[in-house]
Amino acid sequence: MNSVPIVKDVCLVGGGHSHALFLRRWAMQPMPGIRLTLVSSDVRTPYSGMLPGLIAGHYSVDDIHIDLLRLCRWADVRFIEDTITAIDLNARQVKFQQRPGISFDVLSLDTGSTPDLSVPGSKEHVTPVKPVSGFYARWSAVNHDARIGVVGSGAGGFELVTAIQHKLRDTTASCQWFLRGEDSISGRPARVSQLAIEAATAAGIDVVKGFDVASVDSGKLNATDGRVFELDEIIWCTAASGPDWPAKAGLATDHRGFVATNAYLQSTTHPFVFATGDIGTQVPTPSTKAGVFAVRQAPVLFENIRRYLLGGPLKVYRPQTDFLTLMATGAKHAIACRGPVVIQGDWVWRWKDHIDQSFMEKFRRLPKRVMNASLVKLPDALLEQIPESSTPSAMLCRGCGAKVGDAILQGVLETLSGSESDTRSINACSLQLSPAEDTAVVDLPATRLVQSVDHINAIVDDPYLLGRIAALHAISDVITLNATVHSAQVIITLPEAFDNVIERDLRLLMSGVVEALSAESCALIGGHTTQGSQLSVGLVVNATMDAPQPSLSTDIPLNSGHTLVLTKALGVGILFAALEQAAARGSDVTQAIESMLLSNTQAAKILREHGCTAMTDVTGFGLIGHLKRLLQGMSGNELPCGAALSLEKIPLLAGARSLSQAGYQSSLWGQNKKALVNSIIDDACDPAVLALLSDPQTSGGLLAAVPTERVAECVQALGVAGYGRACSIGHIDVSGTIHITDSQGETKRTSKLVSEINT
Repeated sequence: MNSVPIVKDVCLVGGGHSHALFLRRWAMQPMPGIRLTLVSSDVRTPYSGMLPGLIAGHYSVDDIHIDLLRLCRWADVRFIEDTITAIDLNARQVKFQQRPGISFDVLSLDTGSTPDLSVPGSKEHVTPVKPVSGFYARWSAVNHDARIGVVGSGAGGFELVTAIQHKLRDTTASCQWFLRGEDSISGRPARVSQLAIEAATAAGIDVVKGFDVASVDSGKLNATDGRVFELDEIIWCTAASGPDWPAKAGLATDHRGFVATNAYLQSTTHPFVFATGDIGTQVPTPSTKAGVFAVRQAPVLFENIRRYLLGGPLKVYRPQTDFLTLMATGAKHAIACRGPVVIQGDWVWRWKDHIDQSFMEKFRRLPKRVMNASLVKLPDALLEQIPESSTPSAMLCRGCGAKVGDAILQGVLETLSGSESDTRSINACSLQLSPAEDTAVVDLPATRLVQSVDHINAIVDDPYLLGRIAALHAISDVITLNATVHSAQVIITLPEAFDNVIERDLRLLMSGVVEALSAESCALIGGHTTQGSQLSVGLVVNATMDAPQPSLSTDIPLNSGHTLVLTKALGVGILFAALEQAAARGSDVTQAIESMLLSNTQAAKILREHGCTAMTDVTGFGLIGHLKRLLQGMSGNELPCGAALSLEKIPLLAGARSLSQAGYQSSLWGQNKKALVNSIIDDACDPAVLALLSDPQTSGGLLAAVPTERVAECVQALGVAGYGRACSIGHIDVSGTIHITDSQGETKRTSKLVSEINT
């Protein structure tokens, strides 16, 4: 929605409460010239206040998680799913382990805390609750007939142990709650501790008091006074600490490793860094680590980052001195405390549930966004910060005037040429450059040149991932022939931006392209860059082939039977179409991205090894469109090719079927469905799955005709190689048409010939 050039990058690291609320506010009040990026290790972030309810069985996983990918796409915010390993404050770059870092002008941290595992043996032998995002998966693997101990005297430990006991109340499991002192829930009236211990005891939990943990062994919890408890599972819910990377980066931290911030939520040493939630400690007015503070910090963080970018005075954040505490007791009952007032009851749990559900509803029901008139002009304060050497792109020329500047381009290429992957890529071919270095001359080792071109827009907003997907998508066209990939040229359109932002995007994008090409032993030998309204990537791929490819008809007669094998699940188009309308689940979209990043090269090799002599990649025209083209190409003989498809066997990406049932469609679906004309379709076929046969796929799988007697072996080999959704979906025949059935059963079903396609 930003209609002016990008001037600065703001990077939010972590999907905590402050950042989730920040994103929602940003969607309503975006800032022209500023690109916002969220980095998170997961597409979903848990609302910690509802975790005990999840453990107890009152909520589902979806109930307590905010879908960050969906939220970001709705808010027009770039999303990157990865875990940071370091921050380079001098270069202003966030680092990752296995992908290029991303640059920023302003950084905000809301990554939460890490478990304090300083007790000897705790790192090896306990299940920590922090980070909350990973605890449920660890808890799900726990033996529910075990002896379970929860270490932690605070509200978190109480809610967790009572939730576990409630969940396992009908099993033989036993629960013990270990308190360091005689009381629990410090910092609250004694009545709160009394009620918590009474509730735990009444639920059948063994409350162990005065247990100061000295060490942890495998299956043993050892106290300083010599007591030892044998346990099958030890859950750690003690005070948390900060991660090690803030201090290593050079940020000032407090004694527990949390980022030290001033009254404005800024780092005390680096004013372009902000920190909220558990990861930050406000030095003038430190407060306990509780979600309520992160929620209250969100509007101040939002306002201060805007003011910092515009050079205005910042707003002071003043944490409240007291706050409402609501603690569930396992069953739908809760204890509440504010100041000296302490109450409990079933109605208190309903009150807590209402508060929690109201918070989550902000992210479940996202309102429709409208174009903000303020986005058409850059603020004067931002224009004043632009270096004189950087040309504003608001008056971008057309034609060659829209090219990316030579200095930026050379800087990026020099960075890439020093990488190991690029060296491997260039060594894959004999290459000469013209004196002006704008034309490549290659020596081809074969007499036949295979060439293909493909171009896609930014299906994902991470330039690095887009580069990898675009390269694999383009190469798929070539590998359907028995050809050897040789070299490629790239054509890139970058969003209009100022020089520093263009260089960042180009470096990320080219890193992805080069990495993918290198893995395919394909050399990048040139390309072209320009600026436009949106990010897009195209590649021309060259390959070599020694001899003409045999056709299926001359190799094995069609009437002997060939089975159709599909190597990837369908649904990419509908998932991303629904994501644009904030309807797709982020976790489902992530699976689609993983599918797109799976190269087809090894699959093509396996298919050929099992007798396939005709295949196509399934991309923009959808499965039915590419099948029709494949059949037409195979019909150059006396027998007309046809096919029978079993609808129930066609693999679908998670979420695709339900979205199709809800009526979501890709913009290309209307054209693609015309390929169903003259097909025979059983009346019992599911319309939602039938519609997905016309769904366009970016970097989709391969569709191949394999001799029937070798199909089982072929599918097994594909599975071992990583193509876990590969399966047979039908067979080739000589009917001259496509027959789509709803099952492989022998039951006679009414069918109809589709002579026209209705909306």
